[in-house]
Amino acid sequence: MLFTYSDAHLHDLRNTPTSYADADLLLMGEYVKDNYFMHDFIKDKRTGPYLATPIESFKSKDYAKYNQVLDDPFNLDRLFEGMDDFPAGELLKGMVKSIFDLPLMALKNEAQTQQLSAEHKEMMTKMSPNYNASMTLGEFINDMWPYSKSLLKDKRQLAEFRKYIRSYMDADDYSFEKWGLGFNEKFKNSPFGKSFLEMIGDTISGKEKDDLYKRVTQAYTMLELYGVTKERTKKGSKQFNMESLNTDGTHTWYASFSDYFVTNDRGLQVKSAIIYQLFGLPTRILSLSDFINSKSLLLGQEETSEKFTASLSYDLQHSLQLNEKKDLTNGNTITTYKTTYPYFNYFNRIQIVQSKDITSYVLYCERKSHANFYMYREIELIVNKLIAVLGLDGDQRGKYHLGEDENYDSADFIRKWDFTNLKFTLLTSSKSWGNFLCLCLDMKLS
Repeated sequence: MLFTYSDAHLHDLRNTPTSYADADLLLMGEYVKDNYFMHDFIKDKRTGPYLATPIESFKSKDYAKYNQVLDDPFNLDRLFEGMDDFPAGELLKGMVKSIFDLPLMALKNEAQTQQLSAEHKEMMTKMSPNYNASMTLGEFINDMWPYSKSLLKDKRQLAEFRKYIRSYMDADDYSFEKWGLGFNEKFKNSPFGKSFLEMIGDTISGKEKDDLYKRVTQAYTMLELYGVTKERTKKGSKQFNMESLNTDGTHTWYASFSDYFVTNDRGLQVKSAIIYQLFGLPTRILSLSDFINSKSLLLGQEETSEKFTASLSYDLQHSLQLNEKKDLTNGNTITTYKTTYPYFNYFNRIQIVQSKDITSYVLYCERKSHANFYMYREIELIVNKLIAVLGLDGDQRGKYHLGEDENYDSADFIRKWDFTNLKFTLLTSSKSWGNFLCLCLDMKLS
């Protein structure tokens, strides 16, 4: 197995005293090594695996700057610090400032606050205590920030805000506890008049509507905020601030790139299970004891040469055929099957490529989600498993070392094993539907 960690784990430790954080990161590193997931918010807005130990990635973060921005996020001078020397930076700062200087009335008619109920007026006053129609957009945003920040940091403030929301939304109409996954459609009974997923879509603007990261993390937060779920403790409803709720949402997101999400946090288990089913993500959620108990099953699936031969023979006769196609350029027939179990606890597809002289059996791992790619350390893991079953490869290289394939002419070639009428080749392959590690078995027909 590969154990992974993410920016969510680092964020959990951002305000921890250095000595405790370092101890935690070193312990984490014993399990996760350098298998690190991070979301790129700026360049390609994608989540990718990286190679960095917990200590290395944590030390690369500037959490002091993060906290400074939270204290005064709309300070344009600091946001554009160092960019005044560049024409593009100066132009961008001027454009943003001109938007911030727009009066609210230029953007929207003055709110008819006199028509609001006393309870709504009280909440509006809390959100923007100095509101008036002549305010600029920048003044309005800065006036609201102290309350917004209190929701991020203060459990009591968020509890009060949730209570306010639920004062005009009857959660019994759409709660998960009452309706199960049917809550998504039942949410139309709320004042929004739309399904839960439609409401989430409305909270995300423009091109970002198809951003799965935003949809998943936003949906996680809204489950609790609107009372779809309601975490409880022995003393009543569980209290948390918005920042901790957001961090749990990112844990759910990053875990969706793995086969298992292991946590003993019951509330996190429930909300993650809902999210994974809503968005069709196949990650399984296990408690720590469930995960430990699965060890025997997983070890029982590890290959021996005898088991591999017997299992492959069985699968070729009994596994589920997914598709068949003929390559018109060379006449090869390609048939794809779903394996009855994951070979080497990894490969879950068999593709048979039948040519005139050679029958090739291609094993690969296909994940029905956005995680349909391999990680660098998976190569290391699979090579070492193959050595245990097949012996040293044809070049007698032994255990895999990261980057060793850079010395070979073929970028996709990793290792090969040659026997009398059978050749095993491990290589990488890129297709339109994902990036794969493939184990090819070429049989010479005589």
